[in-house]
Amino acid sequence: YDVTTLEKADDEVAGNWANGKCVDGYRIKAVASIPSPPNAFGHAWNADGTRLASACDEGVRVYDAENGYVQLLELAKVAPDVQGRVGGVRTLQFSPKNNFLVTYEKWDPAYSDNVHVWALRGERVGERLMSTCLRGYTSGALPVEMVCWSHDESNCLILDPGSGLQVLPGDLHQNGDETKAAGGLIPEKSIAYFELSPPVQKGGQYIALFVPEATMVARVCVYHLADPGKPTAELHLPAKVKDAQMRWNSEGTALLVLASSDVDETGASYFGSTYLYWLKTEGKAAPTAVYAAKDGQVQDFAWSPTANEFMVIVGQPPSKVTLFDGKTGRLSSELGKVRRNTVKWNPFGRFIAVGGFGTLAGDLDVFDRSKEETVSTFRAELTVVCTWAPDGRHLLSATVAPRMNEGNQISIYKYTGERMLRIDFKPDHVEGRHEDTGGGARTKTQALLYTASWRPDGGKKYEDRAASPPRAGTRRKKGLEDANQVAAKASSGAGAYRPRGAMGDTGGSVAAMMRGDYEPPPIEARTNGDGKWDYKETPKLEEWEIRKMEKEAKKAAEQKAKEEEEKVKQAIRDIEKGEKNAKKRIKEIKKQLEELEKLKDKEWDELTEEDEDALEGEIGLREELAELEKKNLD
Repeated sequence: YDVTTLEKADDEVAGNWANGKCVDGYRIKAVASIPSPPNAFGHAWNADGTRLASACDEGVRVYDAENGYVQLLELAKVAPDVQGRVGGVRTLQFSPKNNFLVTYEKWDPAYSDNVHVWALRGERVGERLMSTCLRGYTSGALPVEMVCWSHDESNCLILDPGSGLQVLPGDLHQNGDETKAAGGLIPEKSIAYFELSPPVQKGGQYIALFVPEATMVARVCVYHLADPGKPTAELHLPAKVKDAQMRWNSEGTALLVLASSDVDETGASYFGSTYLYWLKTEGKAAPTAVYAAKDGQVQDFAWSPTANEFMVIVGQPPSKVTLFDGKTGRLSSELGKVRRNTVKWNPFGRFIAVGGFGTLAGDLDVFDRSKEETVSTFRAELTVVCTWAPDGRHLLSATVAPRMNEGNQISIYKYTGERMLRIDFKPDHVEGRHEDTGGGARTKTQALLYTASWRPDGGKKYEDRAASPPRAGTRRKKGLEDANQVAAKASSGAGAYRPRGAMGDTGGSVAAMMRGDYEPPPIEARTNGDGKWDYKETPKLEEWEIRKMEKEAKKAAEQKAKEEEEKVKQAIRDIEKGEKNAKKRIKEIKKQLEELEKLKDKEWDELTEEDEDALEGEIGLREELAELEKKNLD
């Protein structure tokens, strides 16, 4: 789609997502329609946005994005379908300079090599240069990249389980033995995951490796590609760590490591424990523990794309949002406590989208880092994919399968919070729940949209721009809106004016009569014979009568105060009981949503009818959770 063609459209004109019809009477131009297989999905842009590769029934097709998406090349899938098991390409990646394409096919024991490297340029364009194996891979996100290149393609890295990481010359046109002889080896036999750094000042690159726990605790090692024989830095992780995420800063000089364990020794969370570390590439400074297990779950963390700093969201909602100096790993500022779990920097490092997705309601703040203030707050419910546009001023929010099999849509928002457009992806008709194709019953869903992404800005035509000034008479909040302040505003309210003495302090008999503590002495009104009003005061009260009335009034006031106090206590008990039940239900729903996430990892033909019934109830569970959390916050 070309978002810049947004225009008002006639509601009576037929159309849907296929021709760019949006809700609310708008339309955008659909510039290309590319075939996709019914049993899989996968696409990849190259770094400069000039090429688009997409999986198809036959394998992969490469298109020219600059010239009307004309097909340039078709690469056939390598492994055929075996005994009713449908294979094919599921994920693909371009090399940095577009000389190669890596395709990942569904793994099958009959054809173990399912990762293939293809030439895109030169005399051997369209040829398969090499193959390797990613055992057990079926579809979706890659657990590890088996093949990748340095930024200038001078080196190619190939993971060789049991041996280490091969560091080979980037040109793979030589045969395999010659290529290996010309390269080196990082001798870490149990690498589970690795991450290349951006190029550093001298043009070289570092690589970080995660080695899971075996005979010793898990660890992270950093090597320089120019000297793969010895690490430049090393970090030993706590016992029972099962996984780690590694993210480099934009300068390639510092690394963040988020280690996670399925076990929470404190018992505070059934999500396990997390540990966030900061370390330098050369090991000159000791690794710093940014957040430990006692600080709560690290929800998300991200480096600025332009400055040496990073943001972290930590703890159960409302979570703490913090900024750290990337040079030292030390805390620089705290922005508040919010119900958020996602951090997205825009390409220029000016705006940060701080969102609450997944089990949260979808609220999102756009924070201006340059001015330390919140530009806008809005809700993008049921968001699965959230990414900034290359111009840094628009956000894509998408609801996609298989995480959400109903309500698929894409929405685009301005950084100021206004929604520009929304396209709903709905089937023309709902098919039967199951279809028997001979290979077993296949579940049918209303899923239509599986992924969404922006085309990269290869020409760098966009520049950083400051936020527009706020509307006249309004001021933007410094920092983020603190969840505790939101709750206080919701619960306090502005009370009605109460005169002095109305909260129980005495102010004489007149004040007591006005409060209703006792009745004033009655005055009998009557008319005289002339029809004029005349008044006759009642006889003056004796002293003992006054004392009796005051005693009775005091007793009545005490009884009334006691009743009011009991009402308050009962209201508190009711609230506490309601909050306790709500928290219990929130915990139950989150547990159910966890189970649903496990179901989504299954292949479609593995889902039972009971599984499908459970998945169809996900939207209802999320809506109930959002409502409970809102009430609990209020």
